[in-house]
Amino acid sequence: MTDTYAVIHSILTMTFRVPDHEIGPQVTLEQLQLDSLALAEFALLLEERIGVKLDSEHATRFTTLAEITDHLDALRRGEAVGAP
Repeated sequence: MTDTYAVIHSILTMTFRVPDHEIGPQVTLEQLQLDSLALAEFALLLEERIGVKLDSEHATRFTTLAEITDHLDALRRGEAVGAP
């Protein structure tokens, strides 16, 4: 995966204390048991670390980590990205 995924992984393990073995590209935010406040904090941390904003429509409880990674990578490349 990309460096974006590494940042996502780092935030989840270091900030939210998600065990490493529970994190994978096809895991959803719901499976990680992040509540709405945690989702908002997650999006803010991603924006601070990566420099692009993760809109709430791209970070629902049913969004996989791979989908978030792909979306953020597209934004970093300057590509217009619609809703999933």
